[in-house]
Amino acid sequence: MTAVNHSMYDVRDYGAAGDGNALDTNAINRAIARCHERGGGTVRLSAGVYLSGTVFMRSDVTLYLEAGAVLLGSPNVDDYPKLPYTSEHRNTALIAAIGAERFSIEGRGTIDGNGDAYALYERADLLRDFDASFTRQGEAYFRENDKAEDGPVEMKSRPGILILILNGRDAQVSRVHIRNAPNWCLHVAGTDGALLTGLDIKNSLLVPNADGIDVSRSRNVRISDCNIEAGDDGLAFSPCAEGFGGGANENIVVQNCTIQSRSAGIRIGWDAYDFRNFLFHNIVIRDSNRGIGLFLREGESIENVVFSNITIETRLHKGKWWGKAEPIHISALPGLEHAGRIVDRHVKPGRVRGVTFSNVTIRGEQGIVLYGSEHTPLEDITFDNIRMQMTSGPLMETFGGNFDCRPTLDGELNVFGHDIPALYAKHVKRLKLRGFELEWADGMPDYCRSGIEIEAFAELEIDGFRGRQPQADGTAIVLRGGRGAVVRNSIAAPGTSCFLRAEGVEGAALYAGNVTLEAREAIAPLGHGFIQHGNIEGAGEIGPAGAALEVRA
Repeated sequence: MTAVNHSMYDVRDYGAAGDGNALDTNAINRAIARCHERGGGTVRLSAGVYLSGTVFMRSDVTLYLEAGAVLLGSPNVDDYPKLPYTSEHRNTALIAAIGAERFSIEGRGTIDGNGDAYALYERADLLRDFDASFTRQGEAYFRENDKAEDGPVEMKSRPGILILILNGRDAQVSRVHIRNAPNWCLHVAGTDGALLTGLDIKNSLLVPNADGIDVSRSRNVRISDCNIEAGDDGLAFSPCAEGFGGGANENIVVQNCTIQSRSAGIRIGWDAYDFRNFLFHNIVIRDSNRGIGLFLREGESIENVVFSNITIETRLHKGKWWGKAEPIHISALPGLEHAGRIVDRHVKPGRVRGVTFSNVTIRGEQGIVLYGSEHTPLEDITFDNIRMQMTSGPLMETFGGNFDCRPTLDGELNVFGHDIPALYAKHVKRLKLRGFELEWADGMPDYCRSGIEIEAFAELEIDGFRGRQPQADGTAIVLRGGRGAVVRNSIAAPGTSCFLRAEGVEGAALYAGNVTLEAREAIAPLGHGFIQHGNIEGAGEIGPAGAALEVRA
């Protein structure tokens, strides 16, 4: 007689001990296989510790971990058989759902990857992936960088992925606690339709590659109500998926999540396929090495991405983690050889276009970085209602004053010395800053000089900026080498020296409705090329109503 759907299959009935000592892999897999063969249902792990190697999920099966149940990854890598797919040499997993449909992993129990068994916490990972001679500190950069206290640490041979959902459909992972991934944690690849909700993910902040959630070349994915602590990226989209099939990452919604990371809280890119239609809403990123990062390195495009209601707190960390405490980093640069595929310098570049940040609160030790290239400018980037506070910290002299654009073909652009404004943009087109409020802490280092610095731009709009520069002899807004700009309805904060410095700005340029009563100088130098209209400056004097003043060299 065939069991009906939604029948319960207890893994103890199939030989699982649940005592944390006996290896329960075969018993769990037998229960899952029988559930699948009989049309589907629920495989139950009751309270106990189930030591296991690879568990294979099947279609129409719910793996349910009751409160008090722990699925504990084996400390023996031989208990993880090699899978027929590999990405960046990762071809093993604790839970593998390959080609499965309509399945779920649920419950109030815990999936523990046993990462402590594979980590050498006392030893820093000393692999060099950039030339420190281009940094502000030179080779002295590594004196503190090579200590293990912030990670990443060295790892023994380790399993590749904690939970892999590959080439699936209608997958769900909900409510479970996920702990101690020794490598990639929850990876969704080549899948159409996935719901990841209510997850509590806590990986060691010292373990490299222990991302929280990775989504590669998948579509129609929803992530919500998750708490994520990860030693690498918190949420990453299309990371290192060359062995998992092709296809765009699209139609992704993320909301109501908190993230702590040693790399990027949220990362999009890079990959050989496009990214489009992403929504991020109600996100807190805290104590991270980088807040949000978008990376274009091959022929792909990143389009139609919205971030709203976001709080970001960043600081500098020791170690070779990618990022330098930028709350937001967007770059489009030629990449390096990756996974045996050499990135062609002559491949037609994709685009970063249509990215919006609205209602974002930022507190951190580094500024926003928008770094396009001559052949691939960043297009239609909008910042709307941004409140930003720049702070100082204990690593500003030993690690600060650098940009981090890894990975790039140009070795000089991996990690390199650069002054740090609150927002720096290069090679941008139709950049819009609307309602941008900037504050500086006292005692910022000398390499922090400008409030906003934008160069090699076209069709720039700054509307509703309020702020100043950090140093007495700096400038609130620096525009350099661009065509077409509007600066309006903005206010110089107390302590402003020069509010706007424009060098080599061509084409139509409008400076209107700005209030610079607190600035020592409103706009410079002579010959800046801006038409001025309706501004209040100096002692509060203003020209006749409706009058426009064209300033010429």
